Formats: sequence, structure tokens, C-alpha cells
Amino acid sequence: MEKYIVEKNSHIPPIVFGRFATKIIEKHRISYGDIGANNIKENVVEIFSGLLNQINDSNLSNNTLLVGKVQSGKTSNLELLTALAFDNGYKLLVIYGGYDDSLLKQTTGRFRKTFDAPDEPDFDSDCPAIFSTAEDADSEITEEAWTELLDSKPVIFISMKRPVAMGKVNETLKKMDLSKVKTFIIDDEGDQASLNTARDKENNASATYKRIIEMKEILRDPLYLSVTATPQANIYLDDYSAVKPASIHLIHPGVGYVGSDVFHLTDDNHIIEVIDETDEDSMSSLPESLKSAIRYFIVASAVKIKIETESSKKYSDMIIHTVKEVSTHKGIYTCITSYLDNYKNGLKNEDSCLDLYYQDFKDVYDVYLEDKYKKKFPFDDLKKEIKEIVVKANVILKNSEGKKTQGNEKLKRYKIYIGGDLLQRGITFENLITTYFTRWANSGGNMDTNLQRARWFGYRERYIDLCKVFTTKTISEEFSNLAEIDNNIWEQFSEVENGSLNIEDIIIDAEKTRQSPTSKTKAKFRRYSFYQQWKKQRNIVYNDKDVKKNNSIVKEFIEGKQWVSTSIGSTIGKETAVYTETSSEEIVSIFNKMSGIFEKKDEAIQKDVLSKILGDRKIYVLRMQPDGHAISRSLYLNDTRIKALQEGRRKSDETESNYLGDAKVLIETNEVNIQIYYLEPCYKSNGKINVLDTKTQFVFAFYIPGHKPFFAKDKTL
Repeated sequence: MEKYIVEKNSHIPPIVFGRFATKIIEKHRISYGDIGANNIKENVVEIFSGLLNQINDSNLSNNTLLVGKVQSGKTSNLELLTALAFDNGYKLLVIYGGYDDSLLKQTTGRFRKTFDAPDEPDFDSDCPAIFSTAEDADSEITEEAWTELLDSKPVIFISMKRPVAMGKVNETLKKMDLSKVKTFIIDDEGDQASLNTARDKENNASATYKRIIEMKEILRDPLYLSVTATPQANIYLDDYSAVKPASIHLIHPGVGYVGSDVFHLTDDNHIIEVIDETDEDSMSSLPESLKSAIRYFIVASAVKIKIETESSKKYSDMIIHTVKEVSTHKGIYTCITSYLDNYKNGLKNEDSCLDLYYQDFKDVYDVYLEDKYKKKFPFDDLKKEIKEIVVKANVILKNSEGKKTQGNEKLKRYKIYIGGDLLQRGITFENLITTYFTRWANSGGNMDTNLQRARWFGYRERYIDLCKVFTTKTISEEFSNLAEIDNNIWEQFSEVENGSLNIEDIIIDAEKTRQSPTSKTKAKFRRYSFYQQWKKQRNIVYNDKDVKKNNSIVKEFIEGKQWVSTSIGSTIGKETAVYTETSSEEIVSIFNKMSGIFEKKDEAIQKDVLSKILGDRKIYVLRMQPDGHAISRSLYLNDTRIKALQEGRRKSDETESNYLGDAKVLIETNEVNIQIYYLEPCYKSNGKINVLDTKTQFVFAFYIPGHKPFFAKDKTL
């Protein structure tokens, strides 16, 4: 097959797209459409280029952190990244495919299907040889056979992330001659089990972490990719950790993804607040709120049948996550089964209470269903589907004791899952429309664990108005806090990726939450409070009319002021900006006249609270391009978000710093500073830079002093 090459910078060889990457891209086009496939391709090329640069830098380890959003489809990016690595000389991959059997099978099945790999590897097929610890890879294969296999095709080992399974893989790897083989590791859910939880981390190693160290030694310092949506522990690892990342790369969600912004930072009616009535010791009856949630699931499933155009999509799922204890799950299972049986018998036999049964569903239809669906589907038009769903509904115990209920899940269209730990982290519910979630630690818990429980995030745009989460007021508020914190961390990751921030300088907001970033057994962090905080504009104004209007307002302000030159931030006395002094009243007045700015929910500053944030005080305003020329900044593909507004530290030819970075250009650290950037937005596509000429505009970064609690890496150890 013909190859084509994407030219990158001179520090790394050209990236080759061969038969593996070409195959995966075509499969992605079929599954996700042209836009979705192109987004994955652009993202993976950028990541792989960064990895090649990292490998060639002797000052950096081969460890990197790949960060995606919860339930955002990171695996599709890993598929193409794997294919691209194979096309560019890598021959052996080890994937840690999950901490439990269901996740391992999910990963193995996904990679075999993607690469068209047979269950039993051979020499002849034109695809990678994939082995899984679930099937106990044949340890009797000779060294000569392994050599022949690696000569003919790439090899993938998918291992459960447990010491015994990883130990078996290590023993197999020892039989191979890997002296000239390029290898890499993908550690899926890299913040779970992989990190050293030993108390004395410098001298001791926990069991799984020890196996990882051993594997890295056998593979001769491979490229190590730790993948997670909740990297709070990974960014705070101590300096002697063997998996501490030297870089961060973002895996961006695809088209149709709905995450924390949609569910927890908008005014939409996705959250239904309930009182937690779950009795952890016994379950003799169902809480009324849980009964309502089950009935809503059945009504919403009936509507989903009506709106879905493909029969393959006419499935629906519900998850019930109330307690951790397996013993309590059985009680909930028994009660729900009995509750549904009552409706099944009544609706199938059409007994004298038929109207009362339907009235129960009519009640939730009236209260919870969106008006647009009520207008399109009167309740009487849904009775047939409601009866069908009630009769066919299956209750599944998603825990170690529920294996009998878990069989043949693909033959069950309408599923209600009950569980605890197995309803979080990595498990995908593709047709989830209803969640009943009341599990929360009294102490507030850890951000990474809590965020992983948000199984309601995912690619649900086509039926998002049906999706409901029944939860308590406390949990709802904490997830709103998590959404804001996650957005802020993601912004910092963008700055790390672009070189304007160091990993160890990432901070996590602690102002509104009782949650800790992660477990203290995984990483060391401290709660701080100090005088400084940057809030940077996240989105450009996209409407051309608003851009023109806003530019005119800012230019009028600039022309009406006297500006003073400053070299703050430069170590060689070079001009870095010009500044002027004004009042918060004038600044608020200017922004109130502008349109389309600081109005999106994910902005660090909202226009309607700007006066409260700035207070009544003196303001220093800095123009970061005194010559008036626009600077180029990248946007995320098919988005209005700016990847990284502020520039990082510059280096001279003598490799000595002469510019400390935009964040250091401050006139007075105890006063508000506002930086103005004249920005020319652009985005990368197919290896080219596309400039949005009509959207060149002024954007802003605010430095706001004041005490603010936050978490950061503990550097005192």
C-alpha cells in the first residue's frame, strides 16, 4: 500500500502513515464520520510528534501523561497512536487493560476488532499478534518463535493490571531478544494501581508498581504512556517515581461528547435532586425517589425508541449507584425485581388496575420529561413502548456475585445496573439515559475517584435531553465544583503542553470543595493560600460583527491613554509591554459595552460578576504587543477555545533565559493587572495552519491578588 508522509520539524524524522494507520483512519471514518476521524488524526499526529521530540531529548524521561475527559473515547485515539507507532518502527506494545476482568475483556475485544486480529495469533495474517492474560498467553513459545513473530509483525500483550498477570507477561518478555526492538507501554487508567502506594516510596515499592519497574527494565526504557481522565495523582508524583511524567498531552473529546459542562455548569434540567433514603444495612423497600427514577427510565426509553432511526441504537441503560457494599446490592436487586414484576404482571394481563399502572408512568412523564417530547409524543402514544420495555427490562447485578445476571448483555435491550465499584472507572454504558447516584463520602472524598463515577458523561448528544441524573443536592453541588476545577486543570494542561507552565507548578482549586485531589497514599500535595491568581480568557469571540465592535471599543480605550514602557519579565532589559493605570469602574464599563465576551459557561471570568471580582481599586493595564502587530495563537479544532494564551519562558541561542514568560509581566503584584493581547486565531488541520483573518481581536488575561485556597505539589519533602 502506498505511504504518505506528514512533514514535521527538523528535530524528528518524518512521520510515516503506513498500512496500519491507514486502516484505522478508514475505520474511524466509518464509525465517526469525516470530521470525527480527522479530529482524532490531528490530535494523534500532534501527540506522536511530541513523543518523538521527547525521546530525542536526553534531559527528559520517556514517560508521558495522556489526559482525556471522562467517557470521551480515549481508546479511539490510542488505537491510531498504536497504529502510527507500528508504522514508524515500533514492534512491541504492552497494554495494561484494566484492574478487573470486564475491563480487560473490553480492551482486548476492542483492539482485536480494530486491527482485525484473530483470537489465536499466527504468522500469516496481515495484522498484529494480540495476546491477553485473560487467555493465559502461551508461555511455551520458544525464543526462536518469538523472534520470527516480531520479524513478521508487531506484537501486543494486553495484561490485567494485577501483579500476578503482569509477572507472567514479564516472564514471557524475558524470553525475547529485545535488544533491537522498539517498545512502548500504554498504561490505561494510569492513576489506578500503577502508582507506588508504599509508605516509604524512596526505598520500597507496592506490588503493581514493582512489576511496572521490572517491565520497564526488561523493555530497556520503553516509551511509557500513562492514560487517564483523572490525573490528580500523576501530576504530584515525587521525583523518584519511575512513572513520573516528563510531558503532558491532551486527548480532546470528539464531536457529540457531553461532559461536566453540560450536566453541571448549565441551567438545563439534567439534574433531579433527591433525598438520600438508602439504608446501607438493609433494603426492605425502595425509596420513592428511586421508584420515580426507574419509572422515568422506562418513559425515557419509550421516547428513545421513537426518536432513534437505527434499530441498533434502540437500547437504553440505567445505573443505580448508592452504596459500595455488595451485600446491600442484593437487597436493592430483589426489591427492584419485585417492583418491576408487579408492573409486568399488571400490564401483560391488563388487570383491573391497568389505568393506575399507566398513571404511575404518566406522573413522571408530566414532571420530568422535556416539553419538546411531550408535544411530539402524547402519553397515550407511548403506552405500547412502555409496556414492551417493562416486560423486557432486565436487572443486572454489576458486582462479583452477579455473574448469572450479567450474561448475554447484548441480548438485553433495556438494562438496569446495580453496583458499586464496578459502575465506575472505564466501564462504558453506551445507551445510558438515567442515573440514580447517592454514594458520597462524608469527608468529601477524592476528586479523581468522584469524577470517575460520572458514567453519565459520554457521546450522548443525540438524546441528551432525555438524560437525567437523580442525585442529592450535596452531590450535585460538588460535581458543579468538580466541573469548574476540571476546566481549570485542563487549561493548565494546555499550558504545559505548549511549554508555558511546568507540570510541578499545576495547582488545583480548593476554594469551594471539601474534596482532596487524590489519596495521600498515591502522591504528596499540600493545601496553600497565597496572593496571586491568573484568570485567562478561554474563548475567542466568534461573531464577526461582535469582533469588529469590540475591537473598536478597545482601540478607543488605547488611544485615550498614556502608555509607559516596561522591561519587567526580561532579564536583559528588553521591552516586554507598555502599561497604563485606570480604575475598576472604567474597566467594568468597557466590558459591559462589549458583546460575546466572558459569556460562555466555561470562562474563568463571567461578565456579570466582573465588578465583584475587581472591586473598587486601581488597575494596571498592559498591552503585550506594543507595536500593534497581532500574535498567533491556536484554537482547539472545531472549537472557539484558545489552547494557551500566555507565552512561556523564552531561550536565547546561548540557552540562557532572557524572557521569564508572560505570566511574570506584572507592574504591581498586590494590584489587579490586566494584559491585553491582539490575537490572530488559527488552527491546525492536515499539517497546515489555517488563520481566521476576520476574527483577529483583543483578548485578555487578569491577574487578581487575594488569598485563595488551593492544592499544589508538596515541595518540602
